[in-house]
Amino acid sequence: MNELKWTNWSHSFSSFPKQILSPSTEKEIIGIVKEAKKTKSKIKIVGSGHSCSQIAETKSGILISLEKYNSILSFNPKTLTLKVKAGISLKDICIFLKKNNAALANMGTIDPQSIAGAISTGTHGTGIKYGALDQQITSIELITSNGELIEVNKTKNEAFFNETILNLGALGIISKVTIQCVPFYNLEVNAKSISFDEMLHSFQLIQSNDYLRFWWVPHTDKVQLWKANKTQKPPTKQNKISAWIDGTLKGNIIHEIGLWLTSFKPNLIPKLNDFMHYLLFAKRNYEIGDFHRMFTLDINVKQSVMEYGIPIEKTKNVISEIRTLISKENFKVHMPIELRFAPKNDAILSMSYKRDTCYIGIISYKPFGKEIEHDIYFEKVHQIFKKYDGRPHWAKKHFYKTEELENLYPQWTNFKSHKNQMDPIKMFENDFLKTLFN
Repeated sequence: MNELKWTNWSHSFSSFPKQILSPSTEKEIIGIVKEAKKTKSKIKIVGSGHSCSQIAETKSGILISLEKYNSILSFNPKTLTLKVKAGISLKDICIFLKKNNAALANMGTIDPQSIAGAISTGTHGTGIKYGALDQQITSIELITSNGELIEVNKTKNEAFFNETILNLGALGIISKVTIQCVPFYNLEVNAKSISFDEMLHSFQLIQSNDYLRFWWVPHTDKVQLWKANKTQKPPTKQNKISAWIDGTLKGNIIHEIGLWLTSFKPNLIPKLNDFMHYLLFAKRNYEIGDFHRMFTLDINVKQSVMEYGIPIEKTKNVISEIRTLISKENFKVHMPIELRFAPKNDAILSMSYKRDTCYIGIISYKPFGKEIEHDIYFEKVHQIFKKYDGRPHWAKKHFYKTEELENLYPQWTNFKSHKNQMDPIKMFENDFLKTLFN
């Protein structure tokens, strides 16, 4: 029996490859690919392992970790273009940019992910004016199944670029990425608690704020409205002890203990949610800080997540139907249910392809590693998303079948053909991709 084992961050799956390799140079990666072609071995790439879908799972062949392939290659302070190796984390990118008076235009709430993994799965933040991470990329260099290095550039070969930029790891190994950064900015954040009905009548706020999200606390009528706008105002004074209490102690330690206790008595989950709202969201919050600190949160509790992108004009219908479902089926669900927003784009496998989008995410935690049954709840919510042509986040759970995905993505068949041309020997195909495209 193969003793090698690699497990992702959320412990939702493990891989059992024949080899686990951590190259530090592009030459090494190309050498691994050429040798794998000779031996007809599969290759699967992993970054930080934050995807809870099985997109990075492999049961054979070679698992390549990019953890050592992670440096800055060049930065142009005039054009604000940054070139990096594919394994570098979003955190390290942000640290470098802040030192050089630059920033990312948008990002999500966690930063350990590798840049290659983040763009390959459609990782995003929120804000109708600013696209996901893949929309900030101008060029990628890809290692094909032949061991050939090719550059795919947004301006020189746009159609090819839109197929390649968000490719689920199906077309090759991303080696280098060029990011179009923006001038450094602080974020002025206002957060307050509103009612569910107030949220339903507040969606116009997405147009008048740079970044905006809603966190609904299920089993309550309470929602956190979080608004953030770019500013050149100086940061407010940060109390590190208070930040630790709010973020680590309340947001992680106390919440995880509560989740573990309610795993034995699920009927107490509504009370836990209400209590956590009181601890975290009831008080108005105003703060100014650098973009990196204000976008991100310390999230330590393991979890399973499902998130779909729906046409933005359907947001009110979808979230209302989810609330009705939870009540009708008497599901006891964890907080929060998150609503984020994004402009339409041209990446053909993006949740936001050709349509302004609301991302809605639901969550089930694993307190101290304990699995809590959630698939029935997730699948019922999936049916609501499906009704409104919801597209799945590739790094998270979904319940679609191949033929259903073909109807959701107008260029699905073209991508599949492109995949077969780029990887005719199916070197990069695992069970996840095989299920999607075969």
